[in-house]
Amino acid sequence: MTKLQASLKVVQTKRGEDRQPVKGDAKHQRVPSPAIANTDLRPRKTTNSGRLIPSLRVKTYQELLQEHLNEKLKHLEAQATQVNRLSAELEAAIQELKAISAQVNTDLKSLRGKADICEYKATSLPYVGQKLDGSLVLTARSIDLYKAEREASSLAQKLRRRTRKKPR
Repeated sequence: MTKLQASLKVVQTKRGEDRQPVKGDAKHQRVPSPAIANTDLRPRKTTNSGRLIPSLRVKTYQELLQEHLNEKLKHLEAQATQVNRLSAELEAAIQELKAISAQVNTDLKSLRGKADICEYKATSLPYVGQKLDGSLVLTARSIDLYKAEREASSLAQKLRRRTRKKPR
């Protein structure tokens, strides 16, 4: 037997099945390996361990785009929340600035007679809102710098009225 004929003999595969070599001869048909021929997407058992091997599911382009879109929408929502949170923090800082300014004005009045260390003008802060269709709108909301003073004045008036109405 020549070397060529010896190489054309039936070859043993790793899994133990016989496979015939293909050499263009019509009588030599290739027997596909069961591991390659089984393209089923279901889990299958391995021969030596009996465990299931999970099959991998390939995602379509549409599914990948949808996942990417969902990820970006979550990021957009988080960023809108961040803008609104920072806006609220900024409003609190401005109110604190105004309170400190009032304290400094009180001290300046007692020392110099002058008492306007800060000037306040109409102010607005960014705000991200949402339309009925779900789209976001970056807008501005005005802040009321004198709200605390009005509330304090209103409360003081109510308390004065109560004390006047009580008979002694």
